[in-house]
Amino acid sequence: MDREQILARNRKENEGREDERELKIFADASKFGMAVGGVLAVLIVLFSRITKIPELGFGAWALYFAMFGSRRAYQYGKTKERKRLIQAIVGLVAGAACIAGMVYLGVRR
Repeated sequence: MDREQILARNRKENEGREDERELKIFADASKFGMAVGGVLAVLIVLFSRITKIPELGFGAWALYFAMFGSRRAYQYGKTKERKRLIQAIVGLVAGAACIAGMVYLGVRR
């Protein structure tokens, strides 16, 4: 098999798949998105303190922790790394606790 045949076969086998560069870009974008979400959550919490509407703060953290926990759960599913599982559990439990706090404060009003 000559070089061109090997390259053509490789292209055909990998058709539709993302290459390493695209995967790295996606991973970096995901991390950046989580950072932006964290900053936004802090801003919403500060706004909720100013306006004296604590439910907003709980809602922001619930969303952030849900994103974090689900991202780690997906990573655990792909890698089976124990630390990813622990991070997923912590994130999802924190998100659920924030939702419970938000509901509690909303009902209490």
